[in-house]
Amino acid sequence: MENSEKRNQFERDGFYVFQNILDAETVDSLNTLCDRILSEQDPEHFELHKTTGSMVLIDYLTAYQHRVMSDFITHPNVLGALTKLGFDDPKFGHGRIITKPPHSPPLFWHEDGRFWNDPVSYTTQPIQVFLMYYLVDTTPENGCLRVIPGSHLKRHPLHNQISENHTEDLRTYANPDDPGFSRVDDEIDVPVKAGDLVVGYGSLLHASHANDSDLRRTVLTMWYYPDYVNLPERTQATVATSEKLSPVPPVAEQIPELEALRIEYHGNAEPIEIEWVPKGLK
Repeated sequence: MENSEKRNQFERDGFYVFQNILDAETVDSLNTLCDRILSEQDPEHFELHKTTGSMVLIDYLTAYQHRVMSDFITHPNVLGALTKLGFDDPKFGHGRIITKPPHSPPLFWHEDGRFWNDPVSYTTQPIQVFLMYYLVDTTPENGCLRVIPGSHLKRHPLHNQISENHTEDLRTYANPDDPGFSRVDDEIDVPVKAGDLVVGYGSLLHASHANDSDLRRTVLTMWYYPDYVNLPERTQATVATSEKLSPVPPVAEQIPELEALRIEYHGNAEPIEIEWVPKGLK
């Protein structure tokens, strides 16, 4: 498929799947690192995040602590996938280790757009995208991704039914009958193989099935700003303000490939107030 077709599909559906982005050795290394980091979390962390399983931050500090992670963030195949969507100079914000333990509940419907006061959010120019890498093969049985194609640009009935925030009740699965856990007619499953990549608009409505299997299901969700250099100046100021980046290490300790992805803004534009609710979506 030509790159322009990939971009058109991405803009229309709100997501695109790239196959075989990470090789088996890289997936194994990431699984080993994630298992170690997850083993260091307090039990309360997992109780608080029953529907996600975990929400462990990945930032520049994490990347500098673990070369496996910095190599992953800057992987040529990762950046190459964004190039195929037309984004030649992306920037990295942060990520999360999200794991669903065996026999854990579904993840609620939500969208992660937080720039809804910015007119750019209502266009096909993405401010922020998620790059999801599942570290095991996924199916509806073990908690694969679910999405509503096109919901990043068009209002869906769920927008009026689901909570505006990721509440404690949703995170802890306090009410299984909450609309956030419902099934809708136009949802589709997105099962993938370990090493595949799902790129999606942050504003796309998405969720996941329950993990009814006997094994953990881990995904690395990485947030990039694929077209940051071409965003309006106020949008750049907003992004730079919203991402709390780790300090830049001394020159001798820097990883050039990683620093090339760091968000920088040196202008004087006024940031736009953060807004999590898509009030202007029609």
